[in-house]
Amino acid sequence: MPFLLLFDLESEAAAATAVIMNIFNITIARKASPIEFKADRPFLFFIRETKQDLVLFRAKYVSPPAAS
Repeated sequence: MPFLLLFDLESEAAAATAVIMNIFNITIARKASPIEFKADRPFLFFIRETKQDLVLFRAKYVSPPAAS
């Protein structure tokens, strides 16, 4: 099952290994390697289901305002 972790200083996204079986075929999904991403400005991100090309989740990251 895919997951997304967001921390103050770093983020990590990964997908667990899965085996999907049906009458016609067997698909084995391999574990994805974490990708380093520097979030030093606002950005949008999407989680997509690629088989039907659907957006499952969308979000916007913005920096919190500086403390005064």
